[in-house]
Amino acid sequence: MALNYSLVQRGNPSDPAAAKRVYAQTQYESIVELDEFAKHIADHGSVYTRDIVQGVITKMVDCMKELLIDGKRIKLGELGTFQLSLRSIGARTADDFSFANNVKVVKPIWERGKFFSNFKGETGLEAKRVLTRKKTAEQLAGTTSAS
Repeated sequence: MALNYSLVQRGNPSDPAAAKRVYAQTQYESIVELDEFAKHIADHGSVYTRDIVQGVITKMVDCMKELLIDGKRIKLGELGTFQLSLRSIGARTADDFSFANNVKVVKPIWERGKFFSNFKGETGLEAKRVLTRKKTAEQLAGTTSAS
């Protein structure tokens, strides 16, 4: 397995006249759903079966949501810390501000722990340059079936 990446050209939003530059962008190979993730954990020497692991993860998500709504910050060791974040529109004064009218989004955010800080240099990390998903779809759409 390798970390797939493609190259993209982007401009500088703070200087639209500047020349575009080329950057690397990750390209995922597939999406691992909860059931498959639980099986993966269970298959790695766990004494728990896939269904138990899946149940624990599901309960964890439920409990995290409950604790976040209750104003808690949740620190999960090397995984990182979760907390709620607000996006609001400004009010002229504090008296003019109301949560119902000014707060538009309340969402969880994740501050990654040291285990997730930088995977570059990790044992087993290989990189493979691939086309973007859009370019791959364009190429597939341009091909015709021989059958």
